[in-house]
Amino acid sequence: MLKNNFLLICIILIATILRFYQLSQIPPGLYSDEVSNGYNAYSILKTARDEYGNLLPLSFRSFGDYKPPFYIYVLVPSIAVFGLNDFAVRFPSAFAGVLTVLLTYIFTRQLFKNNNIALWASFFLAISPWHLQFSRGGFEANFMIFLTLLGVVLFLNSFKKSFLLIPSVISFGLALNTYQGAKLWVPLILLCIIVFYLKYILRFGKKLYVPLLILMLLAIPLFHNFNNNLIRGKSVSIFENSDKPIEEFITGYLSHYSPRFLFMQGDSIGRHSVPGIGELYVFEIPLVAAGLFALIKSKQVSSKFLLTWLLIAPIPASFATPVPHALRSLTFIPVWAIISSYGLKTLSTVPIKKFIKLIAAFILLLIASYNIATYFHLYYKHYPKEKGPDWGDGYKQMVQYVETIKRNYDTIAITKWYGDPYIFTLFYLKYDPKKYLNEGGNKNGFDKFVFFPTTGKEIRGKTLYITNPDHSTVLQQIRNYKGDVVFDALE
Repeated sequence: MLKNNFLLICIILIATILRFYQLSQIPPGLYSDEVSNGYNAYSILKTARDEYGNLLPLSFRSFGDYKPPFYIYVLVPSIAVFGLNDFAVRFPSAFAGVLTVLLTYIFTRQLFKNNNIALWASFFLAISPWHLQFSRGGFEANFMIFLTLLGVVLFLNSFKKSFLLIPSVISFGLALNTYQGAKLWVPLILLCIIVFYLKYILRFGKKLYVPLLILMLLAIPLFHNFNNNLIRGKSVSIFENSDKPIEEFITGYLSHYSPRFLFMQGDSIGRHSVPGIGELYVFEIPLVAAGLFALIKSKQVSSKFLLTWLLIAPIPASFATPVPHALRSLTFIPVWAIISSYGLKTLSTVPIKKFIKLIAAFILLLIASYNIATYFHLYYKHYPKEKGPDWGDGYKQMVQYVETIKRNYDTIAITKWYGDPYIFTLFYLKYDPKKYLNEGGNKNGFDKFVFFPTTGKEIRGKTLYITNPDHSTVLQQIRNYKGDVVFDALE
């Protein structure tokens, strides 16, 4: 037991280092949703209102979409402690990522009553490219996975300690309010639990009334401003964008199991994957194959439950485009890690000569070492330069430069070439939310800032223009992490 605890502590330490090392610098810059979440949390902290002046809202308007509230409210204490900066915005997601590694150990041990399988599962998740990618960014979906897994772990423990049923239901209820995809995912995983553990659930009898009431209360934010909360779903839905939605669903569903997505290239969206690296490591291919084979043969309820989780995981992502989508299918966490671990255990018990087994283990170790080293080299050395634009790299440097010279100008005009610069300007200036709301909360301009092309705010007086490159006379060129020019400062 002492050895087991020591190994678990080492794995958690590895998970912590990998999720927090250079968290403010890599990925480079905050992308628009991170900045929006951060500034709205800052506004809640200072005024109890969001950027639109709504008092403690149950959904947050952002770039025409309406977000679930959980992550923004979690950011409030983080910003109160660390200030309004990159680290504060990413800290909750990174911390939830570490806790998910711990929960994976507990969950796997609950399923298979085997410490070695549980340790390997937590280790595979600790170094997982898929999980690291979304733990190191301010992604709401990361909390959805953490809270879902927490709910499952507490539920399985409630068989012996019935009082844990209420915190289990609270976890599922909070998960509903983390991410748009949770509206589908949480009911699916709850249905999965009911199917496999109905006889245990029925034993609670009248004790189920209070948990059910709590779950209904926590689901209320889903119905608040219901039509607006569907905007994002409609904009990417296969039912809105395809003449053959059923065919699109099947194609999208299967794409999440493709070797290209899982082991070779990952997600094509720059924020979601490191180019040339799959969501899983190549060395996991034989482990996954062996794990799936053994689990399918197994008649244990725990094996069937895990396989069902694997089958329902891509359903929410398959109703939307594009596919495969690593963020929306984060619901696979932690299943692949557990399957890899189970496969490793299965292969280790194959009745072959010890010498052959040692050679196979050595080859697997060499491939794994190369895979892991390649991933981290690409992530820390090349990814920030190649995918900086996907993360809004350059905005922070631009605002910092503008802040040093803004007193010299009557108006500062910033281009909308890259999107909506107002939220980046508010965030990196740490602009007083009360002052911003009192000025009218104009997205086209506030204070001496104007965002062009625009209407409703006149550009006059001595003006500093911040534009995209390709202009002749510049005061300053703003460069991103890679060194590329992303903004020009013109007078």
